[in-house]
Amino acid sequence: MKSLFPKDMLPKPLRADFEAFWNAYPRRNPNPRANAETAFAQAVKQGAGPEDLVRAADAYATECRSRGIGSEFIVHASTFLRQRRFLDYLRAPVAEAPVCKLPAIDHPLWHRLQTRVSEADFRRWMQPLRCVSLTEGSRAVLLAPTRFHRDWVRQHFDLVLKAGLGVRILDIEIAEDLRP
Repeated sequence: MKSLFPKDMLPKPLRADFEAFWNAYPRRNPNPRANAETAFAQAVKQGAGPEDLVRAADAYATECRSRGIGSEFIVHASTFLRQRRFLDYLRAPVAEAPVCKLPAIDHPLWHRLQTRVSEADFRRWMQPLRCVSLTEGSRAVLLAPTRFHRDWVRQHFDLVLKAGLGVRILDIEIAEDLRP
């Protein structure tokens, strides 16, 4: 009569690979080794490469360490294999989008406003403006490309511009030739 639980769950050719997997897998107690051996053999039979399973176990262990996951929350090795969770650790990491470095801001107002507005706000709202006249302590006249732009700047940046330019009066006019 054939036993329901054979003495040796793992075929001989897979023993070294399983040992590598078992040593790479994060420690958990309990983590029934016999169940893991059966699941490992089944995963290989279904097409998983033993070296891929070892690599996935190592990646999972690295993630658990880096995230500080307690051993009680580590998945049983047999579950990791049966539910094919190892596939999540075999995918190549998505390459990060290259960082697009914007050119340095070359605008006469930037040095006066850089401590008062973000670079993004400056590029979006201040850079299109042109300074027509500036009388320190008194008045500044700026040109905006559109009525909408002028109104937005007045509503959101009036005080910032006055403080940055060191003026009490700020006039923003519309200049059609500044349209982007």
